[in-house]
Amino acid sequence: MKSKILKICAEKGFLLERELFDVLCGLGEEDALGVVGVLIDLSEEKVITKRLYDENLGKFVGLVDGKKVEGVKVLSDINFKSSKIENGDFISYFRSRFEFLRGLLVKRGFNNLSSIRRLGVNSGVYTIVAMISGKRITKSKNLLIEIEDLTGRSVVLVNRENKELFERAQNLVLDDIVGFRVSGSSKMLFANDFIFPEAKLGKERFGDVDEFVAFSGDFHVGSRMFLEDRVLKFVDWLNGEVGNERQRAIAKKVGYLFLVGDNIDGVGIYPGQEKFLKIKSCRAQYRKLEEILRKIRKDVLIVMCPGQNDAVWLGEPQAAISDKWAPGLVGMENLFLVSNPCEVEIGSGFRVLMYHGASINGFIAEMPKLRGVKVSKIMEEILRRRHLAPIYGIMDYIPRKEKDDLVIESVPDIFVVGDRHRAEVESYNNVLMVSTSCWQSITPFEERVGNKPDPCKVPLFNLKTREVKIVDFSDSEIKWDEGDDLICKLEGCDNENCD
Repeated sequence: MKSKILKICAEKGFLLERELFDVLCGLGEEDALGVVGVLIDLSEEKVITKRLYDENLGKFVGLVDGKKVEGVKVLSDINFKSSKIENGDFISYFRSRFEFLRGLLVKRGFNNLSSIRRLGVNSGVYTIVAMISGKRITKSKNLLIEIEDLTGRSVVLVNRENKELFERAQNLVLDDIVGFRVSGSSKMLFANDFIFPEAKLGKERFGDVDEFVAFSGDFHVGSRMFLEDRVLKFVDWLNGEVGNERQRAIAKKVGYLFLVGDNIDGVGIYPGQEKFLKIKSCRAQYRKLEEILRKIRKDVLIVMCPGQNDAVWLGEPQAAISDKWAPGLVGMENLFLVSNPCEVEIGSGFRVLMYHGASINGFIAEMPKLRGVKVSKIMEEILRRRHLAPIYGIMDYIPRKEKDDLVIESVPDIFVVGDRHRAEVESYNNVLMVSTSCWQSITPFEERVGNKPDPCKVPLFNLKTREVKIVDFSDSEIKWDEGDDLICKLEGCDNENCD
């Protein structure tokens, strides 16, 4: 096996760091050769290091350095390679997004599907898949939408007399990609309807094993408002040490824990933050987080992505938390550090899309109907568009030539977000939507913007029965939020147009 490892590296022109070579030799031959192949693809240097291996443990399936990973399979994990960004990269980025989402819409089998360039001067009825480049209200109070595809540009008028369509169209945002059913000619098009790409599943998935998934995040470790005693009570419950007999029985069934970003409070996130910090170093904050997570029983597999307060680049997508800031976390056997966003497969094939949720504020700003609504309503808009942040410019983004990393390419079974500090569980087209709570009391910033957090609550989802519970750790007594028998009632979905 040793000679095979060295031969593969030599053929590709790579050298192996001695420490990594020793680790590979401790694996089975098939696993070792698979790991080498992945590392060769990832390495930007001619020497493949142990550090590169440690940072990408989630990509390896098998037994890796004592970490049992068959229960968690990372399907998409974003790693950026430093390179110069040119104008052409933005063109490729928008083109890849458009072509993918157009492909989903075309599968609907539209009648009279056309491109903008092929529209004639004679009136007709068409379906056009286009991106929205602008919109405004005319003097007659109608809505005029500027659209473009890869062949040209046009305008679509939504008549205010069509009240239902007009109201829906007001919630279209810039860079949305939709299918328009229109009538008219190349000079002017009149909207009859429009269709989103939509994330749909034909039916809900049921697992083979009676086990729960817990969803949490927004610990904000290091903040003076961090509720450490409540977190430790949650940890004690996971370990079966607190709660009544029934609560302890359920705790033993928790096999997975998803932590959806803002794991620490960070440093320099906003002006004057230092006044509200108890721990004033990112590394020290991560050490405190590690101390807490190491108390959790080792058979709970933890998947953690970053958020805007973590020690990663502020824009999106965000790479996984690295050993530069959290070497202790990288070394934890049951912890998987992944990017934001990231898609993970667990249990009997359940796909979980985790996203911290920075774009949610952008949706609220652009769509007045979303102000003051449940987080799940905003998640519906994301799934409807098959894109986590369709409005370009609402956050920093460095485009990749190959693809738009924020497009929802495959429909997940579970879509989980953080950021809003409120626990919710709903469903949309058979996709389970989970919004996580937090472990921080209300901050001065939240008071200013009117956000009302609901801390210390943990949604649980049973993979076999699809039972949902929200466990409340905010008081001395552990409670089920909204009663003992909280069940998530999933919407039906016919198989037509489900992807």
